[in-house]
Order: sequence, then structure tokens, then C-alpha cells
Amino acid sequence: MIIELLQVNYATLIIVVCLFVFIVTNDYFARRIRTLFLISCAMIVGLMVADSVEYWCASGNTFTPLRTLTSAIGYSLRPFIIYMVILLLTRQKSKMDKWLAIPLVINAMIAFSAFFTDIAYSYTMDNQFVRGPIGYFAFVTSGFYEIVLFIYTINLYKTAKKSETVIAVVIIFMLIMSSVMESILHMEGLINTSGTVALTFYYLYLNTQQFKRDPLTNALNRRCFFRDAEKRMANLSAVISIDLNELKKWNDQYGHAQGDDAICSLVQCVNSALPENCFLYRVGGDEFMILCFNQKSSTVEKIKDKIQKNISKTPYSCAIGIAYNDGESDFNKLCSWADKAMYEEKKRTASRFRGRFFCHGQSPLTRPEPIATARAH
Repeated sequence: MIIELLQVNYATLIIVVCLFVFIVTNDYFARRIRTLFLISCAMIVGLMVADSVEYWCASGNTFTPLRTLTSAIGYSLRPFIIYMVILLLTRQKSKMDKWLAIPLVINAMIAFSAFFTDIAYSYTMDNQFVRGPIGYFAFVTSGFYEIVLFIYTINLYKTAKKSETVIAVVIIFMLIMSSVMESILHMEGLINTSGTVALTFYYLYLNTQQFKRDPLTNALNRRCFFRDAEKRMANLSAVISIDLNELKKWNDQYGHAQGDDAICSLVQCVNSALPENCFLYRVGGDEFMILCFNQKSSTVEKIKDKIQKNISKTPYSCAIGIAYNDGESDFNKLCSWADKAMYEEKKRTASRFRGRFFCHGQSPLTRPEPIATARAH
């Protein structure tokens, strides 16, 4: 029996252990993201152990309370794993997290009620399983979270996170199929296996995103800038060049840490101003570019105005230049024109912002979260 259980769960166990090692040794992600992945791994291992013990108890001819305990744990953890996938998909902490956890609490109470009542399930003295009137509540709860996961996936697509949307769709399909086969075909251990695969691939997806982004600001990097322009040149509407004013003075007077905060504050101001199909790239120290795809000139001008409005609320300032794609100029010329317009604005506004430094009592915006919370590409 032990050898059989080990053979069934060995691959899943190895994947979970390897994923755990990756998470512990990789400190690039924000603490919340690492914690969510670690909790998910623990839940999968817990479900695996509970299912194995329950399977062992079911092989006997005499009922033991241990089977009720492991069944209750299994019913409680199945929807919990899907809930953790939702938290990983949203990533940012929200008040909705607590409200979404309510069905988990209700489901766990119903599952553990088997010690006192048979409304969910029970076992006969000869160890036969008997499903109660609400015996499918755990599967209904899982279905509820799968619907929520689908809704969040639609929101991902609307925010132009198309590559992540594909990953989410695959995860939803795996979880739905696992829930259906466990509830209807009575196949065991599918949720923990599919959950492990889903978490692993999602972790690998998020991990690969760091190679596309600048470590300090989490903006897309220079390599992505030229690659995206080459791939989508036909849809390019405008190139926006942005440069932070007086960064050297910030570094010299307050240190490079303050300069980094200034750069990160600029990135936050820009990101909050970008609509769909507009992406921010860090191409130099304090030099940034925005590629606008399928945008009207009026929208591009609004982006510039909103960035300036956002940055005016901080101790910093920036210069912005725009070059519109006329369909005949190559990309290098567009970048050159955008830079020229930016430097012309920098000269015009130099006297206005000269000496605008961080004053006691002011504090810059916090640095952007690592990859998991920034605008995905």
C-alpha cells in the first residue's frame, strides 16, 4: 500500500519540493507573492498527505475516525488551493480577499461537521462512504472559485495582460477538469496534481518576466523596447521620451538612494497615466520611453498631461517629448525626434524647476513593487 501511494504521488511531490526550493532561494519577488506560493505548496502537500491517508483508511473493512478527519481536511483544502491561485493572479492585497475567504470557512465547517452529523457525508461501520444532502458543497465551492478566477482572467485581458491571460485560461481549464473528474468520475488526487502543475508553470511565467524588466523600477527594459517596436511598428502611433530633471543634483546632495527613489516615483506617475496598449521602458539611467500603439494623438497628449499632473504632486519634475509616427519614418528617427522634443522642453522649463529639491517633511512615492505587482506586458 505504501509503495503504491508513493508511486502515485512521487512526481507531484518532487515538483512541489523543487518549486519550494526555487521560491525560498529566489528573493526577487515581493514578500506577499513568495508567501502565497509557499502557502500554496504547503496546502498541496497537506492535501496529498490527507488523500493518501484517507485512501489507506478506505482500504480497510472497519471504519476509523481517522478517515473522517482526513476526508474533512481534503474537502477543506481543495477549494482553498483554487482560492490561492486567485490571490496569486490578483497579487495586490485587497479587501475582497477576506470576503472571498468566507465560502472557505463555511465549507470547512460543513466538512468537519461529519464528526457530529451526516448532512455532508458519513461512513458506515463496515467503512462504506455515504454522501449526505449537501455532500457536494466542497465541489460547489470549488466551482464558485473557478468562476471568480474566470472573471479575474477577463479583467487581465482587458488590461492588456494577454500572455498572463493565456496562462490563467490553461490553469482554469486544468482545475475545472480536475474538479469534474473528482466529483463525477470519483477519480482521486487530481486537484493536488493539477494545482501543483498550475503553480509551477505560473511561477515559471512570473520568473521569466524579470528578464524583461528593469530591476529597480520594474519598467520594461531596453531590450524589450527595440523588440516590441520591431514587432509592432505597423501599429505604432507615437514615441514618448521622458527624462527626470536634475537627477545628478539629487544624487549629489542627498545620495544615490534618494536618486533611486526619484526614478521610482517617476515610474509610478507614468504607469498610473498609461492606458491600454501603451508601455513604459527604461532605456537609460533616468531616461524612459513610452511606445503607444493604436492611439489617437489626442490620447497621447492626454497621457503627457496626466504624467505632468502626477509628477507635480511629488518633489520631482520631468521633461517629456513626443514624436508621432507618420508611417514613413523609421523607428530610430522617431526616437531621435522624441528626444529632441524632450530636450527642448527641458531647456524651456529649466529655470522653473531649478532648485526644486526634497524638503524636510516631504517624502517621495514608495518604490514600485517587484515584478508581480507592476503593470504586466
